[in-house]
Amino acid sequence: MKNIIKILVVMTLVSAILTGCGGEMGSVDMTVPPTEGSAVSGAIEYDFAKGKVVSLLTGELVDEKVAKNRVVTCMINNIDVAMPQSGLSSADIMYECVVEGGITRLMGVFQDYKKIPKLGPVRSARHYYVDYSHEYDAIYTHFGQTKYAVSEMEELGTNELSGLSALGSVIFYRDNSRVAPHNAYTDGKKIVAGIKKSKFEKNVTITEPRFNFNVERQKPDSEDSKKAGTVNLTFNAYSHPYFKYNKKDGLYYRWQYGNKHIDDQTGKQLAYENIIVQFTKYSNIDRKGYQDLDLIGSGKGYYITEGKYIPITWEKNSLNEYTNYYNSNGDSLSVNPGKTWICVFPANNKKGVTFSK
Repeated sequence: MKNIIKILVVMTLVSAILTGCGGEMGSVDMTVPPTEGSAVSGAIEYDFAKGKVVSLLTGELVDEKVAKNRVVTCMINNIDVAMPQSGLSSADIMYECVVEGGITRLMGVFQDYKKIPKLGPVRSARHYYVDYSHEYDAIYTHFGQTKYAVSEMEELGTNELSGLSALGSVIFYRDNSRVAPHNAYTDGKKIVAGIKKSKFEKNVTITEPRFNFNVERQKPDSEDSKKAGTVNLTFNAYSHPYFKYNKKDGLYYRWQYGNKHIDDQTGKQLAYENIIVQFTKYSNIDRKGYQDLDLIGSGKGYYITEGKYIPITWEKNSLNEYTNYYNSNGDSLSVNPGKTWICVFPANNKKGVTFSK
């Protein structure tokens, strides 16, 4: 018979209890009241199978072994000729930012990466992605870099898996069926080998949940919530992806370049429970058009889930902390359990973000 645990408790407490048990738990009624800033809100009956704990990245149940993995981030090529991509559906969180030339590049945040059969195409580092990766104390995976990214990694002491390092051939390979430079790939086994040879810490180093997760799905509880059946992210004439809400499973499915955004390892369209739009100031850092982003400070944005969107604000006081998100009342944003897409959108183009029913 399945073990049912009724919980009303912060996520870190749940994780600690389950990790410490090391075995199958009996039926326990836990009625610890939530504290201010609690990582979990609401109440739900969780069915904890043996060896399951709550993910710090998604708020969902994952294998205990997965939850112990140190977080890995990976830069992903997102130009049209790089489609279809591989392994993106394994990311718990995905970041999308603009790079030079107006195109966007992606960075996946992974904890369950060891069995990914193919990941990529992998592209070069940008310093603002280094900053986002640093929020998770992640092992940053990339093939190539700008001098600004190199400087940032040196300053932050970033553990990196680089295609241009002495271990490049251990971590990456070229898929000759694709055109260079859009053909550099890695996989779970190669990432594990790279971490081992680099002697990086392999166990999880973060302790705080990424978001203030709801225990169960719910619509934004706010008078200022509005319908968001389709979410359009028009960066420019070239990059204008969008998400469509599916009422049957409550997920937002991603489209770009006029087609479904597919992971060719699963054959399925990318889909997310949460979308966060973070408006941020972009500026040219040099004549080559490399971008600089104001990530320390505050700004506005949107949170989209369950067919609704609400206005939010964000704040980040130092590189050594998460970017924090808040609702219109100034309270920590409550996010539904599941995968999250974070779109870091130019603040001078807020009209590029539109919603339809």
